[in-house]
Amino acid sequence: MQKGLLTKQEVDSALAALLRTQMKLGFFDDKSKVPFSSYGADSVHNAGHIALARAMATRSMVLLKNNNKVLPLKTPNSMMIVGPNSFSFDALSGNYHGVSSHMVTFVEGITAAAGPGVHIEYDQGCDYKDTVHFGGTRAASNCEVTVAVLGLTPVMEGEEGDAFLAAHGGDRTDLSLPQAHIAYLKALRKSIGQKPLVLVVTAGSAIDLSSVEPYADAIILAWYPGEQGGNALADILFGKVSPSGHLPVTFYRSLGDLPTYNDYGMKGRTYRYYNGPVQYPFGYGLSYADFTYAWQQQPKRPIH
Repeated sequence: MQKGLLTKQEVDSALAALLRTQMKLGFFDDKSKVPFSSYGADSVHNAGHIALARAMATRSMVLLKNNNKVLPLKTPNSMMIVGPNSFSFDALSGNYHGVSSHMVTFVEGITAAAGPGVHIEYDQGCDYKDTVHFGGTRAASNCEVTVAVLGLTPVMEGEEGDAFLAAHGGDRTDLSLPQAHIAYLKALRKSIGQKPLVLVVTAGSAIDLSSVEPYADAIILAWYPGEQGGNALADILFGKVSPSGHLPVTFYRSLGDLPTYNDYGMKGRTYRYYNGPVQYPFGYGLSYADFTYAWQQQPKRPIH
């Protein structure tokens, strides 16, 4: 304020919003008059919260591909679950998280939903760097269906210092999947032939899937789905829930299609101001049902 960068009115305006929230929460009232003060341990991670976490995860997952309606799966006799993210805490929790009493991994969720009558095998399959040495490909060839959970985790994308596995120690500089994951999916396809291969991708933002799309019969973008991610994925795989998620961002073909950040203007960026070809458009998402959209009143394009 002494340098004139902020005025007293601007500080008061910012502070007012914080104080209004604190007043609504009863921070300045007698505890006996604040209903939140009576909440105990039974109000943390109870059955209602767990059900909500599962519903939120299910509704957020996006079905990007479903060739020949391979999904939902009719309960197979045998399944192979592979990939470094299939049994990963990080692939569920994202960043800025606590730890719940139980995190349901993708392996656990699928196994529980399939039931004891289905023969299920698991293999990590690959890591994030090795493009030569793979596991589980032969076992996958002996199973009816393979589910591969690949993609990113918060230690591969995120703030500098947190994403310690990222090539540049922080935010991504490209849209690619790890090369090891691309090579592994190709090896899986070669091994299993024409048997169904379902790709589940974990990530927190747009991904270039063009390198893996031809090798998967179905693709589900799971994001970082939280503690009930495994159950939510199983709900979709086995048709308990029809996928309803839609992309909240544009999936560009390449960062080369975007203008450089010489300034932070929005021209040529986001679904509102980008007019070039895309891999998947903003709002894209398939369902197990057949439907179409039609404008009742189409809005005018924004003025650039």
